[in-house]
Amino acid sequence: MQIKALLLLLMFLNFFLVTGCFNSNHPQTAGEHITITDSIGRQVSIPRQITKAVVSNRYNMEIIKSIGASDKVIGVDYGIYQDQTAYGAFFFDSNQVIGKTQNELNYEKIIELNPQLLVITSNGSWQDADKKLAPFGIKTVVMDAYYTSKFADTYTLAGKIFNKEPEAAAFIDYFQTKLQYIQTALKDIPKKTVYFEYKKSGTTTVPGDYFFDMLEYAQADNIFKTAKSTEIDIEAVVQKNPDVIIKVGAAGVDPQYIPPTAAEFQKRKEALRSRPGWETVTAVKNDQILLLSQYVHGGASKLVGTMYIAKFLYPEYLPELHPELVFKDWVTKYQQLDYLPGHTYPSLSLTD
Repeated sequence: MQIKALLLLLMFLNFFLVTGCFNSNHPQTAGEHITITDSIGRQVSIPRQITKAVVSNRYNMEIIKSIGASDKVIGVDYGIYQDQTAYGAFFFDSNQVIGKTQNELNYEKIIELNPQLLVITSNGSWQDADKKLAPFGIKTVVMDAYYTSKFADTYTLAGKIFNKEPEAAAFIDYFQTKLQYIQTALKDIPKKTVYFEYKKSGTTTVPGDYFFDMLEYAQADNIFKTAKSTEIDIEAVVQKNPDVIIKVGAAGVDPQYIPPTAAEFQKRKEALRSRPGWETVTAVKNDQILLLSQYVHGGASKLVGTMYIAKFLYPEYLPELHPELVFKDWVTKYQQLDYLPGHTYPSLSLTD
């Protein structure tokens, strides 16, 4: 740690000696800056024209890509880098990796890349980053792409940061129209009870958690909506006897643009069905189990996942909602990728 601190100090001194001031890395006049309010309410002055940014967290990267600003990104964390197929023409090499995670950033690499700003989420080490990068004229902006209920604010923020406000507004309208349709169509429909599980056995969602609003927007009755912890005893699922089970991802599996095979999905489903006592659960008896890949559920701050869940719960009431088509739009129009079906089990057609 002492060696790293010394290297950082030497880089800082070199920067100071060469430039003569702390912020001339990116010389801007006052009129060339704008002030934005980031996801945690901080007022941050940033260059009006962002041409070089580094990004932590794949949800943030997906948002940036969906508004057409990928070409402004010159560095990413390992979580983004490891799924090379998800970024198409914007292929990041190992020299652009800025850290293992958003809590393990490589500040020497960030300073070497010399971006105008770092985009990070609030559960990352943004405070540490802000303190260490500010002397080099590198701004730190918190952008929380996790929360479904904040998607409009997050996309609006991204649009302001990257000067892509019309693109962000069009994206927001695309999904808000679909959310309004779900809300209107299901207004007087009794909600189905749902057990949601994320990757590991017994990991669910509760108020304040990243996945909670995805279920709320889908008009699901979360059986653990009053729980205090996301870690629950799976025997409680038997006692609460949900109508439907929704599971995202699998333990030890990273999110990938390439979908799981049907055999892998079947294996995950059988693992659920074979849990002690679960043969008595209504969702198991009626085969009301929806499996989503980790990639598909998270699109557009989990709005893509919302569409699948709502349609699975209430297909007869949502004839105009086609979640697989929404996913296709997400990957082809907003992520500039080929459409690869098969991210859900059971799978859906474009007209379902």
